[in-house]
Amino acid sequence: MRTLKQDREIWTQAEQQSWKRPAKITVSQWADQYRYLNPVTSAEPGRWKTIRTPYLQGVMDAFTDPYVEEITVMAASQVGKTEGMFNMLGYVIDQDPGPTLVVLPRENDAKSVSYNRVLPMIHGSPTLRNRMPVNADDMTKLEYRFDRMILFFAGSNSPADLASRPIRYLFLDEIDKYPRFSGREADPIKLATERQKTFWNKKTVKVSTPTTRDGYIYREFEKSDQRRFFVPCPHCGGYQILVFGQIKWPEHERSAERIRNERLAWYECEHCKKRIDDYQKQQILPHGKWVPRDCEINEQGEIWGEGIKSKHRGFWINSLYSPWLNWSDIAAEFLKSKDFIELLMNFVNSWLAEVWEEKIEETTVDRVKAHACEYTEGIVPDEAVVLTAGVDVQKDHFYYVIRGWGYEEQSWLVRCGSLEYWDDLVEVLFKTEYRKFSGGETLPVYMTCVDSGFRTDEVYHFCRQWHDRAKAIKGQEELTDGRFYRASKIDINSRTGSIIKNGLVLWNLNVTQYKDKISRLVASKDPEKWHLFKDPSDDYLSQFTAEHKVLVRNRNTGKAKEVWQKKRSSVANHYLDAEVYAIAAADIIRALNLRRDERTVHKDIRQEHSRSSWIRKREGAWI
Repeated sequence: MRTLKQDREIWTQAEQQSWKRPAKITVSQWADQYRYLNPVTSAEPGRWKTIRTPYLQGVMDAFTDPYVEEITVMAASQVGKTEGMFNMLGYVIDQDPGPTLVVLPRENDAKSVSYNRVLPMIHGSPTLRNRMPVNADDMTKLEYRFDRMILFFAGSNSPADLASRPIRYLFLDEIDKYPRFSGREADPIKLATERQKTFWNKKTVKVSTPTTRDGYIYREFEKSDQRRFFVPCPHCGGYQILVFGQIKWPEHERSAERIRNERLAWYECEHCKKRIDDYQKQQILPHGKWVPRDCEINEQGEIWGEGIKSKHRGFWINSLYSPWLNWSDIAAEFLKSKDFIELLMNFVNSWLAEVWEEKIEETTVDRVKAHACEYTEGIVPDEAVVLTAGVDVQKDHFYYVIRGWGYEEQSWLVRCGSLEYWDDLVEVLFKTEYRKFSGGETLPVYMTCVDSGFRTDEVYHFCRQWHDRAKAIKGQEELTDGRFYRASKIDINSRTGSIIKNGLVLWNLNVTQYKDKISRLVASKDPEKWHLFKDPSDDYLSQFTAEHKVLVRNRNTGKAKEVWQKKRSSVANHYLDAEVYAIAAADIIRALNLRRDERTVHKDIRQEHSRSSWIRKREGAWI
């Protein structure tokens, strides 16, 4: 009968080693012992040192807590969050293997991370390198077959890769860049987590910088126990979260470069108000504590409170904790970003790890209704100098507004409504003059802008017939050169290719800028500038307030811009469009910014009135 000693002699040392149960160590302990940073991918190559980023210890060690199933990390850039996730992955490969899936926003991202980040980590760490397969066919950019497990990589935009295999460990990186839906399937996070159902000891890690409140990472963080990292003041010992509002710099200094280069910024303790300098940050970080929601921490670093009992650990960390950034770097970045919406959004998301509160510019019915005055529809207030109109063209009818313009951007709604026929439009716009409030004087509609986006040929014909009082327009979200409008002649001699003299001109309008202008005028209080006649209809009020301005991020480019959108898809916005065209008409004829001390424009307009045949009789129906 063979003895145990004799049995052991049959097997190689490597084979015997593979049988040993893994030592009960945490991820941070494993990383400090076995992880090496590659000089190609790291600014600080060599052995990993958790003490360099002490706030990551709690994040990493949550992975080896048997009670924890999910980990959500909502963090800024430059804090080491991705390296912390790679340490968890390395621990899995070496210590506790199981089928693993790493998901990136796109398949190209997955290939890049696999080849440029994970593979160098494996090659650079001997204990991981020893797990590599001998056969090269067992390694592709999207699939690694180790001696004891399989590691997959996938893009969130590939439903088949997310739903095709059972997995124990799931790592989801930069989840706010994932699409909301993967083709006809459910959202990619749901697809991926469905693959873990068969594992009782599953682990899921979600990591990302935040975007908006409806982004994946913020919603996941809200479900967690919401831990934040408190550090003690080196002077008074009071624990606090590092926040941007406590970074200070000289009151009158506005030069970002000067602040950065001369390190003029400091951190002010929220308790004792004393100055915390850059070198002191490295002293206090190792003493930091992760504190869950509904718990508190005292000056001795003791955490007390009920807290939330959850298998879902959530961690929030901003760039103020980063050992690679000083207070002045952060202050300078803010000063460079604050006047530019896209840069400011990036600062809030990527530096402060905070969600961007969608900037909404909104006009409400009550707010607009408050601008109603005592004059009635069809009457022109005495302060009005010139009338313009805007027409929104629909399939079988028109929406129009007539607005009077006075000095200093003041205006009054004179008339609005819906008409079915072109002749009716002619009657209202060109054959009617509108009496002033005090009586006697009347004003014609000096200029009308007519939307040509629908029934284009009819609009062009109308504007040719009334070329001195009507302009064909086309609304655009923006113009490349930032102008409010741009004119181009469209009547071309088909034989010679030359522009026909006095031919039709198409006016392209930047509707975003005009809506911004209207919004500012409506909001004006000192003095009020946007006026309505008494008792405007509910239909007008509903349509005029049908849109709001929201910040929209392009999922492909990551760029954000402010756009006007309908609040609800079912609501009409024709009167708003007509108001845009009316203000554009005033702008085109230089009546939008009349000044009491600059009467030349006013005079030019009135002279033009007197020279024109305002009630021009047309022979029969014009169309």
